[in-house]
Amino acid sequence: MSEQGITLLETVLSIVILSLVTVTLLPAVNSLQERLQNEKIAYRASEAAYNGVKEAAYLGTTKGMIKIDDTEYNWQYNSGEICVTYSDLKGQQKMCVDLQGKSGGLR
Repeated sequence: MSEQGITLLETVLSIVILSLVTVTLLPAVNSLQERLQNEKIAYRASEAAYNGVKEAAYLGTTKGMIKIDDTEYNWQYNSGEICVTYSDLKGQQKMCVDLQGKSGGLR
């Protein structure tokens, strides 16, 4: 830095450094946002499974559809297990849970 202020070279160097930092962080931020959205949708699938079990217990139905936040969750209850199918950013997903609360995970 000279006595007259910041030189053009210093300004360009600062802009280049800030650009590099920004370019390297953007993919990480996008990846985190996508992962968070998928986790949110999976959480809503567990809500759909809970509501499906309640409906199966009280009404005797074995399948149904619940729409939460513009996502359709189709559930099916049979032989002590409830399975919920839904779509997230990765595509079609299926989550199954048995009566003991043990998750079969995503299939």
